[in-house]
Amino acid sequence: MLLAVQSRIPDLYAYCYSAYSQPSVLFYGPHTISSQVGPQQGDPLGPLLFSNTIRPLLSSLSSDLNLGYLDDVTLGGPASTVASDVEEIVKVGTEMGLTLNTSKCELIAHRDFSVEDDLLQSFARVDISAATLLGAPLFAGPALDEAWSDRCDDLARAVDRLTLVSSQDALILLRSSFSAPKVLHLLRCSPSMSHPSLQRFDALLRRAVQRITNSDLSDTQWLQASLPVKDGGLGVRRVSSLAIPAFIASAASTVSLQADILTDSVCSDYEYLQSYLTAWSTAYGAVPETLPAKQPFWDRPGVLADRAVVQASQCSSFQQASFLAASSPHSGDWLFAMPIASCGLRLDDEAVRVGVGLRLGLNLCVPHQCHCGSLVDALGTHSFVCKRSPGRTSRHHALNDLVARAFASAGVPVTKEPHGLTRSDGKRPDGLTMIPWKEGKPLTWDVTVVCSLADSYVDASARDAGSAAESAAIRKADKYSALERTHFFQPIAVESLGAMNTSAYQFLSELGQKISAISGEEREGSYLFQRISVLVQRYNAVMLHESFSDDNRPDQWPLEY
Repeated sequence: MLLAVQSRIPDLYAYCYSAYSQPSVLFYGPHTISSQVGPQQGDPLGPLLFSNTIRPLLSSLSSDLNLGYLDDVTLGGPASTVASDVEEIVKVGTEMGLTLNTSKCELIAHRDFSVEDDLLQSFARVDISAATLLGAPLFAGPALDEAWSDRCDDLARAVDRLTLVSSQDALILLRSSFSAPKVLHLLRCSPSMSHPSLQRFDALLRRAVQRITNSDLSDTQWLQASLPVKDGGLGVRRVSSLAIPAFIASAASTVSLQADILTDSVCSDYEYLQSYLTAWSTAYGAVPETLPAKQPFWDRPGVLADRAVVQASQCSSFQQASFLAASSPHSGDWLFAMPIASCGLRLDDEAVRVGVGLRLGLNLCVPHQCHCGSLVDALGTHSFVCKRSPGRTSRHHALNDLVARAFASAGVPVTKEPHGLTRSDGKRPDGLTMIPWKEGKPLTWDVTVVCSLADSYVDASARDAGSAAESAAIRKADKYSALERTHFFQPIAVESLGAMNTSAYQFLSELGQKISAISGEEREGSYLFQRISVLVQRYNAVMLHESFSDDNRPDQWPLEY
């Protein structure tokens, strides 16, 4: 191994010599073990050192297919050539200190193919339909069926166990670990386009979302939930929608590598890729002459098609406004927030249920009479606009405190509800920077939260996402127009479904950059939007529960109940 490093990677030789020229002593209780065989476990250079050592051996082989991944070597070609190469591996490998473990070796061939070489006959015989390479089944058949069955069983087990953790944790784990990411290797490497287990896997995902969020999703609502977060969904992607784009992207990104590995005698065309391209073009149009290697290129048309189906099913202004608001920038940032209680990012299960319900247009409660006397429908709309809700004031103060703390993190001293900014009615903005913000002027800001589904906004919100926030921002600007000569005024209008006015997006992004300049963390802007998004969702749940009459609120029940 050291000689191979000296020969081909001389720059690393001195370092490797110091690490491997003498045995390492390992201690286990009263025992000492001399580690002196091969790269050490956990050495970041280990894979390189091993591969560099056996590279000359692999390069000397004659098989048409000659592929090595560390100590996993795959050979393919005429039986006599493969047999000769295997004998060479045994001979040279023994001289290098490597031993071929025949109990783990497989011989992949058709059932009626006879093998005369004694060594090859000792290998485990595997039919082509059951062949796998690096954990991925190569063809449709028993191996692929078993792989998908195992993935579905794993997901079914995970669905039952996710109910043991909080809804916010469970939703993050499902989206990031147990759904499409868990099977992406299988989708990209194996021909799974029409496999029946895709539907079973998607059904398990749907059940998981329903159990985590305590909801009952219609087919359209599940379709929306499976959209990316930026398109109004929950980001729990259906694997049936990813099968075609994942495989095409994988094949397109490795075409040149395949050409280097596979000779004409091994593979003259790529029939699987052609069938996938045909299926994609039938659904979405012509295929580019040069195949893009990025999966989003092949996935985006399917996302837009699903999004169009969701929009076509929306027959009321309420549904259209909900979906557009869910698709607006940063409205779904609460779904990406890590549930850290000390940072104010932890949502309880009820807040997650209400947030998902608002996003997907689900019923949030049983119709009832608000404590103010108004009727609250199953969608809970009135609870978010009730002027007698104590949560309105608490939400306003919490949002203003969040903005003030962001200024402090950026090194900008501020004061809340400043005195001395005269208005005829005596009202004051929510905050003022104590040093100039830009062009020698300090900045004043005022926050407000509006409901995009309120009767006065819903029609406009159904046409243009964020229109309710823009209208509220304009009113704030007019209210404090007298300050513009001496101050910069920034309205921060946030909708209950997460959208903001355009100038607030720009301002908060700039504020995030200033925080990044101090902390060195480039994602401060994203974290700021997440904190705002989490705060809004938390108070949505608070205001929904405040709409229940005192007789129906758990905190008002007598102790002996």
